Amino acid sequence: MQLKKRHQPGPVSTSLALATCALLGVPAMAEEADKWQVDGSMLLYSETDRVSAIEPVIKASRTFKNESKLDLKLTVDSLTGSSHNGAAVTNGPQTFTSPSGNKVYQTNAGDVPLDDSFLDTRVALSGQYSWLLNRTLRATSGINFSNEYDFFSVGANAGLNWDLNQRNTTLSFLLGLESDTIEPVGGVPEALSLQPDQLRTDTSESRTVTDVLLGWTQVMNRRWIMQLNYNLSLASGYMTDPYKVVTLTDGAGTALESEDFGGADIGVGDAQIFEQRPDSRTRHALYWENRYSRDNDDVIAIGYRFMTDDWGISSHTLDAKYRWQLDRGWFLQPHVRYYIQNEADFWYESLTAAEYTTVLASNDYASGDYRLGKLTDLTVGLKVGRELPSGRKWDARLEFMQQSGDTDAADVSAVIGQVGYRFYW
Repeated sequence: MQLKKRHQPGPVSTSLALATCALLGVPAMAEEADKWQVDGSMLLYSETDRVSAIEPVIKASRTFKNESKLDLKLTVDSLTGSSHNGAAVTNGPQTFTSPSGNKVYQTNAGDVPLDDSFLDTRVALSGQYSWLLNRTLRATSGINFSNEYDFFSVGANAGLNWDLNQRNTTLSFLLGLESDTIEPVGGVPEALSLQPDQLRTDTSESRTVTDVLLGWTQVMNRRWIMQLNYNLSLASGYMTDPYKVVTLTDGAGTALESEDFGGADIGVGDAQIFEQRPDSRTRHALYWENRYSRDNDDVIAIGYRFMTDDWGISSHTLDAKYRWQLDRGWFLQPHVRYYIQNEADFWYESLTAAEYTTVLASNDYASGDYRLGKLTDLTVGLKVGRELPSGRKWDARLEFMQQSGDTDAADVSAVIGQVGYRFYW
């Protein structure tokens, strides 16, 4: 759940999600032909003593008389605060350099190592168009762009869906392609090298991501609809986070000194190495969702997602919502989300000198990023809103997230707030 730099693997999933919506469509009663449906929202996210974010989003969609549909989306993210740099919590002070290498900062014994210079703004734009090929076959295609100070991404997707069984069954196929360029502040660090030495190789790296999604949506009866999706994601190229390091310790919780390994001396406890991840990642994900409408128009939605990859990570996500329909268009929607994952094969809280020698000699992988470690998080919240005349709607939600893991760095609590408004134009 913790906000992260967008150059982590998998951003093409966002465009696939948009394409899925375009394929499955929206019931005709919720749309007005040849009018723009405009949805605006503002998300506020705040972690305790860490990252805060503001994210305005504008979505505009239009369904034409020939049943084709155009979806446009603009997202702007502004992130500030302190971000975990990957180092371990130790029983003594540690010394680090900033990403640019122009500044040195220290953390105290027992503190989670945080870089307080974290600052980023992302602008993302996507478009999706779907149209009928015949009465049972619909096609969709789209493009998306994302730009940050140190990251640029461009992607495209295309897909088909086929209605069967008197349109009670829909089969979907989606293909997404994305090309990313990563330009870290200060250059690309040499993997597994000592941070105080600030060894840099190139000014930029690249990565490609290919996503394939197969979907099955089934109307079970007049109140129950079920969806099952399988997603295959293939990423290759630069998968390492250039801003994350791994602490070298004596095995008893004390950070070692860089000069003990022939590195530069920038302060006490400065033996940190830049992480290294594999240059490819294959992920498989299975998602199952059921929605049931009760006699009083209340709606229950329960979803489960299982993910596994060749990095050794497996995760389970259970998500449940209950939309309680009230009088005069008002509604309440409680929400619960539970997530759990195990650690990657190459995740280390820290490395001893012997372990570092072995990893370096074999050019193996190592990362201290807690997001690749064992994690559990629970999110609970409530949304309130009202359906207004002429298709207008407003809503607001407030959620609380608590995350934990095997390290103090993984213990994160956050508050999430969002307001939204819909109108037709």
